[in-house]
Amino acid sequence: MRKYIFVLIVIVISSCNNSNKVEVASKKAVKKELRPFFDSDKIDHYYLDFSKREFEHSSNDNTSQTEKKEEFSGFFYGHYPDNIPKKDFEKLLLKYEYKKSNLSIKQEKKIENVFSEKDSLQTTFAACIAEYRDIFIFKKKEKTIGIAKICFKCGRYQIIGSKLDTNGFGLWSELDKLKKIVRPESYSILFTN
Repeated sequence: MRKYIFVLIVIVISSCNNSNKVEVASKKAVKKELRPFFDSDKIDHYYLDFSKREFEHSSNDNTSQTEKKEEFSGFFYGHYPDNIPKKDFEKLLLKYEYKKSNLSIKQEKKIENVFSEKDSLQTTFAACIAEYRDIFIFKKKEKTIGIAKICFKCGRYQIIGSKLDTNGFGLWSELDKLKKIVRPESYSILFTN
């Protein structure tokens, strides 16, 4: 009789161990293929290094200067463009002293990974006014297919042209990765002090 009880206990214990293995295996996260927001073959990054105060508080108050400030404010603070512009948006950025980064293929791939679908959802939102100092232009066969404007200071962003849902974008961890890719010198200064 003791043999039967012993065998029964061994069977119960081994079946419990196997069910735990099955349960653990089913809980493992299946790595989802991240679909990029844009089907691009080139990414251009433009950034602005000067202080907005230098631009806003210039002493010229003539009409052309006022129009220039309004145009600049439209994309630096505002939602311009709200769709892919027909005219050359990059010329406008260069006009207002945005600089173009020389991105490597490796950097472009990392940027594409940041600008991709996520399982996470952005739940914190900034209340400050965005200063879009970093603008990414996604291209396919030299044609602009998407634009992403980023404010690293407050975490706000604007993404134009993606066919995917971009509402989950903007986690601080994503923005930190992005900043390390395109602004490594300012990132190290900002976070080592």
